[in-house]
Amino acid sequence: MEKTIAEEVSQHLGHLEQASVQAVLEEIITDYKEAHKNMEVAVMRQPFEIREEAIHFLLSGELQKDIFLKCKPELTGLFRKKLSHARVEVTYEVKEEAQDQSRNLYTSTDKFRYLLEKSPMLKALKSRFDLETDF
Repeated sequence: MEKTIAEEVSQHLGHLEQASVQAVLEEIITDYKEAHKNMEVAVMRQPFEIREEAIHFLLSGELQKDIFLKCKPELTGLFRKKLSHARVEVTYEVKEEAQDQSRNLYTSTDKFRYLLEKSPMLKALKSRFDLETDF
């Protein structure tokens, strides 16, 4: 049987390996540093996963997403060239961090409730010493 061109290409491409992708990424980061593309370097330093033929970056916010989208075409081309893998894709996912509740504590009552969750003994101290949280 004759093999199609696509089958032959897929045999030669193989799967992506973490070590080779990491090495190429370090090269790209070095090139970007020399070009003073510091924002892009910060995005490329985010963790990534290999998912079949995709290098999937785990970004931590909308700002990183915007920067990533601007450099994605160039990054995809560099990975394809340096890995000699024509079907490599570069993708991303924004991991939303749980918002820290302590940043939204405006009033004394809010602060006291937050501290009360951390240390229930505060309630006993408040009643024992007849303390007021609203001042």
